[in-house]
Amino acid sequence: MLRSFHALLTILLFSLIAGMTVQAQEQASQPQAPELPDNIDVRFVVDVSGSMERTDPDNLRAQAVPMLAELMPEGARSGLWTFGRYVNMLVPLEEVDDQWRQEMRDARSRIESPGQYTHIGRALETATEDFWPGGGYDNTHVVLLTDGMVDVPEGEEASQQERERILDDVLGHFREHGAHLHTIALSDEADRPLLEQLAAETGGHHAIARSDSELISAFLSAFGAASPTEEVPLENNGFSIDDSVDEFTALIFRDQGSDSAELVDPSGNRVTRDNLPEGSRWHRAETYDLVTIEDPATGRWEVDAMVGPDSRIKVVSELRMAVGDLPTRFFASDVLDLNVTFYEDGDRLTDEDFLGVMNVRAEIRNSEGDRQGTVRLSGDRVPANGVFNGEIGTLTEPGQYEVRLIGKGETFQRSQRQQVTLTPPFDTEIQGLGTGEDSRWTFRVIPRDPGLVADSIQAEAAVTGPDGEPRTRALESVSGSNERILTLTGDRGEGTYQVRLRMEAETQDGRAVSLNTPAFAAEFPRTSDGVDYQALEPEARQPEPAPEPEPAPEPETPSEPEQKEPLFDPEPVEVPEDPSEPEPQPEADSGINWLLWGSAGGGLIGLAAIAGGLWWWLRRRSASKEPEPEQEETATVPEAEQAEAVSDQEEPALEADLETESEPEADEGTSLAEAAAAYQAQQLGSGDETSSGSEDDSGESADESVPTVEDMETAEASEEPEPDPEPEPVSGVASEPEETAPEPETEETPVTEEPEETAEPDDAIPTLGDDEAPEDPEALADQILEENQQNTDEDEFSLEDFDISEFDDLPDQGEEADSGEEDDDGNRNR
Repeated sequence: MLRSFHALLTILLFSLIAGMTVQAQEQASQPQAPELPDNIDVRFVVDVSGSMERTDPDNLRAQAVPMLAELMPEGARSGLWTFGRYVNMLVPLEEVDDQWRQEMRDARSRIESPGQYTHIGRALETATEDFWPGGGYDNTHVVLLTDGMVDVPEGEEASQQERERILDDVLGHFREHGAHLHTIALSDEADRPLLEQLAAETGGHHAIARSDSELISAFLSAFGAASPTEEVPLENNGFSIDDSVDEFTALIFRDQGSDSAELVDPSGNRVTRDNLPEGSRWHRAETYDLVTIEDPATGRWEVDAMVGPDSRIKVVSELRMAVGDLPTRFFASDVLDLNVTFYEDGDRLTDEDFLGVMNVRAEIRNSEGDRQGTVRLSGDRVPANGVFNGEIGTLTEPGQYEVRLIGKGETFQRSQRQQVTLTPPFDTEIQGLGTGEDSRWTFRVIPRDPGLVADSIQAEAAVTGPDGEPRTRALESVSGSNERILTLTGDRGEGTYQVRLRMEAETQDGRAVSLNTPAFAAEFPRTSDGVDYQALEPEARQPEPAPEPEPAPEPETPSEPEQKEPLFDPEPVEVPEDPSEPEPQPEADSGINWLLWGSAGGGLIGLAAIAGGLWWWLRRRSASKEPEPEQEETATVPEAEQAEAVSDQEEPALEADLETESEPEADEGTSLAEAAAAYQAQQLGSGDETSSGSEDDSGESADESVPTVEDMETAEASEEPEPDPEPEPVSGVASEPEETAPEPETEETPVTEEPEETAEPDDAIPTLGDDEAPEDPEALADQILEENQQNTDEDEFSLEDFDISEFDDLPDQGEEADSGEEDDDGNRNR
């Protein structure tokens, strides 16, 4: 009994441990829920040196200050500093409220360009002097805007030492406290290698602004990285406000100098600068309108303006969307994890009824807007922990990308955007030192991708001197690091040296990476006594040729495009079917010609059979010698009615036409001339007195005329009753005997009218119904054959005048065309 209890206890213990292990594994596999941003601290440090008057002539720095003040969330901490030779605090670091916003708006007039130097290090230290040892500043962000290089009053050497101190002490100060530094270069003259390194090593965002619009976008990108703001999607000049929104701020960009934008609420009322609801604010700048509405009406709002690309609608609400932070810089081998969750009154939502109707996706586009893609985060299953997750796979083209997370429910919509930068695996830095004979240029290659294998790194420079001769020089390794360096001293004489760099390496997963730079012109001797720091951008890759459009699919078997989900590859363009383009017609089969000629031959054989029947009837009549009553003459059927009679006949099978062609009794040697001659011979021999007394060509009288149609019908009536044969529609020919196979039905052939002056009189064509026999039986036969030959020539068979659809058994177009199968006659369909 005791053993059974111990065994049962052991089983229960192992089951409990296994269940806890599975639960721990499931929790570990679930994505971590992003938290709502808290204790946001954003500090703005703006360059006001004299050079800014040239690089920012419209003073867009000042225009951006009110915009940043309105977008800053309530309850955050923020301040504003300016610097040149000295550092000035324009707005103290305080909690954001209405008073702080007013101080920011007032500080706009004090942002000018009076400074003489650019003391970047001192400005960064002053803005962060409240950092205390051991403190956590993960939510602290410093936004630095400058257009120049480190420049201190003590001269060039002191400026170089100050730059090194920034990369050592100041950067270490930020890393120690976990603060982020976001840098904006206002021109190409700025020390971009320094600014990029400061941002890269603190997890900040770096941008360069060469125009007014780029400066505003750079400010917004840096601000978005420092203080993520919740938005509602602005689509088709409109946005939807749900009942949980307490306030929204509309930032509407427009053309410079254009009229202010206007808003239209869900009731159709217009909101303008001169007609604002109570508690609302409106700020108008040269390029944008900033409107804040408290307690907005629920429903869809419209924007009456030409909305610019950076426009957005920020909202304040208890129902919020939280997004996991993305790295500001990443490499091609990295994978970006996307996590989105929702909160209400600070509590994470896990209700299946709410999450089950949410459509969550991520939209990615590059800064140029010509490459974009979408990743869906919501699926068929509702996430148990309320976290929607996905990932962005490998990107290959270096540059800046905007990732916009969008969540839409039945009445609830939210969005957030983040800026990320796909960086090249190497950084290049160029430094110019000295003047005259002491001139020198230093090229430095710095590996940035931590996944590179150090021993695989190779760097070389193609140097073309003033003599035009290119030479290749390898960059030397720097002791204690993976950097490579090359120093040029102008040993081939004065002039311009064109330098191109090429770097290669291998990643830890075995992939080869490379980077080329455009040519850099190094002048010898140098004339400037300052220190030149420059960075070389990666050489622009040639765009891949656009794929040739695939031909339009065949109507019978349209091709299915292969479904792929690349992030930025354009979706395959479907070639629309042109309704005006004729469908391909099946090729005419060679058997159709045999069919047509067989039909013509069948007609000739039928005529021969009629002649044979006439000869047989004459023999029977001579044997019976019974008087035949006269009957009314049968009227000749006009040609038009004959054609209609042909079309009304039942269509024969194709096999019947082919059998008629091989009938043994269809002897072409039996002619009407022979039949008529035999008939006359019999009548002359018998001395029949019913002859009409007409003479033939030899002058001999014929004892009996050629029988008429009435005679034939009377003779047949004296025999056994037989079904009346169908009247032959061909003029001048008696009805076809019963034994003759029916001729195939043809489509009605239009009758060609002959000119009246060439038409022959009806009595010129002898018929079997004439009272008088022709003068010569052979002439009668020739006359009949000539008429049939004339009808054959007039009814020339061609694909234009003949409808082959009534004869062939080819499949209809679009159903079985081009099947390649053989029909019953051995003809292959095409």
